Amino acid sequence: MGLSFAFWVYLIIFVVFLAFGAPIYVALLTSGLAYAWLHGGINNMAIIAKMYGSLNNFVLLAIPMFMAAGIVMNNGGITDRIFNFCRAALGHLPGGLAYVNILASFIFSGMSGSALADVGGLGNIEIKAMRDEGYDEATIFGITAASATMGPIVPPSIPMVIYGSIASVSVGTLFIAGIGPGVVIGIILGIGVYLVAKRKHYQVHQKATMKELLTCTRRSFWALLLPVIILGGIMSGYFTPTEASCVAVTYALFICLFVYRNMKPINVWETIDNTVAGIVPALSIVSAATLFGWVLQFEHLGDKLVAGITAITMNKYLILLLINIIYLFMGMVLDSTAAMLLMVPILQPLAIQVGIHPIQLGVITVLNMMIGLMTPPYGSSLFMLAGSTNTDFKKVVSYVVPWLIPMFIALAVVTYVPGVTLTLPKLVGML
Repeated sequence: MGLSFAFWVYLIIFVVFLAFGAPIYVALLTSGLAYAWLHGGINNMAIIAKMYGSLNNFVLLAIPMFMAAGIVMNNGGITDRIFNFCRAALGHLPGGLAYVNILASFIFSGMSGSALADVGGLGNIEIKAMRDEGYDEATIFGITAASATMGPIVPPSIPMVIYGSIASVSVGTLFIAGIGPGVVIGIILGIGVYLVAKRKHYQVHQKATMKELLTCTRRSFWALLLPVIILGGIMSGYFTPTEASCVAVTYALFICLFVYRNMKPINVWETIDNTVAGIVPALSIVSAATLFGWVLQFEHLGDKLVAGITAITMNKYLILLLINIIYLFMGMVLDSTAAMLLMVPILQPLAIQVGIHPIQLGVITVLNMMIGLMTPPYGSSLFMLAGSTNTDFKKVVSYVVPWLIPMFIALAVVTYVPGVTLTLPKLVGML
């Protein structure tokens, strides 16, 4: 049985709206309403209830909380302290600031859960420091964009919260599963930095003394404690990921207001304002994309995809390759939230059919979406880097594209070596 006329109208409207630059939630909402009207038999009140119900989800509360925590850390001086600590630890290596970039992003990832928070906050500090020391633009922009992808891989992770909500899997388990892949990404990027530094002979600093290292550690101690609290609480079962997000923003506010004193109470309102401005578009996409559920239900897209692909091959590795290709393409042209809301319900049944664990699929999904942030034409990290540094967008693309190679290598490792993702959750009894 083929696809209905209503589906083709849905698809055409969606593509046309995107082509003319309409916000993604408008494209999703308009095409979804057109489908419901053409298909018939869908009550208007049911549509409203479905859209509202999609937001009545305790798990989704973690998104604005982690977003607020990232804003507080960027505005409250925490990012500077993390960078200085990493610089004292690794700055003496050849290409030291590039390694510092990776380590600082890894640590900051354990606090904010957002790649764009990393690029917009820590990234500006890293870019200025690397420019001051004569690093070439290709390395500066490439490693900054690539290391920021660890943001949603290393827990906590806003995209993992969204995936867990869509796929009905444990967000806590997803968080712990992201630690191994985050380490793999860091190691592979480190190898890339080593090869570049060896060829370009970057400036080498004198190794920090033990006193200097201890001073930087003392100054950044309270900031470094935050990921320990978040992960420790989740792994011990003391609090859920959503509760962890509330702990994160409360702790960040406390140390920025009363310990480091780089924020004033009046700045809290600015944080709330920025959080609301950031969360409304994301939740609008979540709500509008729920109409795609009607499309799945009435068109049986998931079943048709599973039947069509499994009729050709049941090879798990080929299907994993196909899933990655689909995700990479969607990540290039759509916002990560919209891409996951559209594709996870379709691809998850196929993955389960061939024995791919939902947790592994979740990490693969998020990693693909984060690679999408650094790929043209709509990579958000590319636009943010270009805007914050007043650099031509085309130049930023040319600088960042070579660093997709180590990211694709990391994706292949995470995809085809399940133990990287699943071993740690098994060790702590979460699988």
